[in-house]
Parts: sequence; structure tokens; C-alpha cells
Amino acid sequence: METQARRKTRTGPAPAAHLSNPDYPYTMKLADGRTVYVEIPGRWVRADRSGEAAFTPDAVRFLDRVCALSMNMPGMPSPGFIVSMREALRLTQVELAERIGVASMTVSRWERGTLKPGSQSLAKLDRLRREAVRRGVPIPQ
Repeated sequence: METQARRKTRTGPAPAAHLSNPDYPYTMKLADGRTVYVEIPGRWVRADRSGEAAFTPDAVRFLDRVCALSMNMPGMPSPGFIVSMREALRLTQVELAERIGVASMTVSRWERGTLKPGSQSLAKLDRLRREAVRRGVPIPQ
């Protein structure tokens, strides 16, 4: 009877060690030759089998968002670039569509790669990106 009572009061597993990791300094080179410095939250960094730093999917998405805001708009942005830029701007598909004057389904099709943005939409996307960078948009974590 006492053993069962102890099992019920058990607090659960010990907290994961990676939750207390310090932020990880990281630099990356952009396509235009500039270098960007960021600090990746420690909870998104693990050690791989060799002991080297390995990034979680959240860290990779974070770096994609940094790249989307740091780079100049590519001639024809990939679907992933559009998703990363929209997420970095903290906009839903509907909000992005309203900001640039297209239907929300159009943004969805851009992000799935079934439709490519036209020249006017690309110009509006780039203007939106530049304004956000000028204002200092924080990258969502």
C-alpha cells in the first residue's frame, strides 16, 4: 500500500538538460555576401552524436525568417521564401493578402507553389518587407 502511495506522488521525469542551454551565437552568409549574426535560443540547440551543435526545426524556421527579411527579394521567390517572410512579418495569409491587394487563396497558392506572384505583387511584397525591416520587426520565436 505504501509503495502505491509513493508512485502517485512522484513528480515525473527530470527536466531536459537542453531547456537551460544558453543562447547559441550563429553567423550566416547571405547570398549577397553580407554576414548576419543572430543568437539562437538555447532551447532550439541540441548536441548531435559527435557533440556538435544541431538545430531543431524551430531553429531552422527562425533562420529562414531572418534570411527572408535580410535578403533582397529574389526575382521569383520560392514558396518557402514567401511562407518565411509572411511568418517573419507575423501575418496570416488573409492579412498578407489584404496588405498587398490579392485574395487570400492567391497567397495560399503562392505558398504551395501552384501559382507564382505577378510583377505588381512582387513589388508590393518587397515594399512590405523593406518597410518591416526599416521599422525593426522582431522575428517571432
